[in-house]
Amino acid sequence: MLKFLKTNRFVIILTIILLVSFLIRIWQLGRIGELIFDEVYFVNFARNYLSGISFFDIHPPLGKLLIALPIKFFGDASFTWRIAPAIFGTLLILVGYLTGKEISNRTTGIFVALIMALDGMLLVYSRVGLIDMFLVFFVLLSFYLFLKFAHTKKLVFLILAGIALGLCASIKYVGALTLLSFVFIIIAEKIPLRKNMIKFIIFLGVVPLAIYITFFLFNLSPNRTFFQELLLWHKQSFNYNIYLTDDHPYASKWWSWFLLLRPIWLFFKDIDGRFVGIDGIGNPLAWWSFVAVIPLFIWGAWKGDKNNLIILGSFFIFWFFWAFFKRVLFLYHALPSFTFLVLGTALLLEKLLKIPYGKYYVITYFILLFCLFLFFLPIWLGLPIETNSFYHRIWLRGWI
Repeated sequence: MLKFLKTNRFVIILTIILLVSFLIRIWQLGRIGELIFDEVYFVNFARNYLSGISFFDIHPPLGKLLIALPIKFFGDASFTWRIAPAIFGTLLILVGYLTGKEISNRTTGIFVALIMALDGMLLVYSRVGLIDMFLVFFVLLSFYLFLKFAHTKKLVFLILAGIALGLCASIKYVGALTLLSFVFIIIAEKIPLRKNMIKFIIFLGVVPLAIYITFFLFNLSPNRTFFQELLLWHKQSFNYNIYLTDDHPYASKWWSWFLLLRPIWLFFKDIDGRFVGIDGIGNPLAWWSFVAVIPLFIWGAWKGDKNNLIILGSFFIFWFFWAFFKRVLFLYHALPSFTFLVLGTALLLEKLLKIPYGKYYVITYFILLFCLFLFFLPIWLGLPIETNSFYHRIWLRGWI
């Protein structure tokens, strides 16, 4: 028995993490029976697909279609609006483990899974009928698959990476930025471009583009004007995204995201003197770790560490991209870059295990992370809490 536990300890630990994470994500998932925050858009868009009603949305179709599937098969209810993000939010933790393992080893993978499981932003967006969790999942999945191709040179992983890339862009076209993270993998792993150029063009260009265009058949009629209408949709979508300058009480600047200066209250009510709120804010330790992790990774990349270069480059791609936009921005735009911060944090923690007394720093980190998770859980799950308890969780002025 002891031999079995020792041999399979990583599988057992990962299974426990995934099971507990899934149960937390579906626990009282439909308790708030009304549409909250941008569910008023995305859930209604999903309903429109099921009813055959034409509509315009600035994002490609796949995210709304994923929300629509459970509604179609299990009925239109608050639980079914949100179950698809809950499933993908749990699977994200699994992909996080696999990516950490591929970058370093199984210990790093477990650290990635634990940090993701104990983060509030990933938890909150796994429990609402929005499309951001789908985006984050496919960003990391495509990244993992291309990294797997780089390490094994097996064509199947390149093909799967291209498919995941197409699915990623079909949720939000910002997902196509994942292709740039592949560039850092190509550089760091010294993949010969000339030898692989035709395969890259086919599987990272043609295949994702075909997948992306195909999903628009749910929006546009498949006739001779299809491509004309597709171009018009993109023109309207780009114009909306670029020139969306309307103010919003929960708007935040791109540079402030990892400082957690302005989270989003997706839901808030005073019910009989007790506050019920869902706060889209991350675990402070996980997000504020960027203050130490990013400088260390910049130094590591400068010294030639290929993993540091890959993770750092991918982090900055999804973060700095937003610096060029004047449109209103929100903390949830940081979710893809946060996943790469988690990879970086886990990698550094694993390295700490190799130095004297390093394991005590790692243990302390995860104890604090877990304590903060329990502390903020009521305002991540929307549990009724007393006024004093609520304000104890408001650490910065911008948090309310």
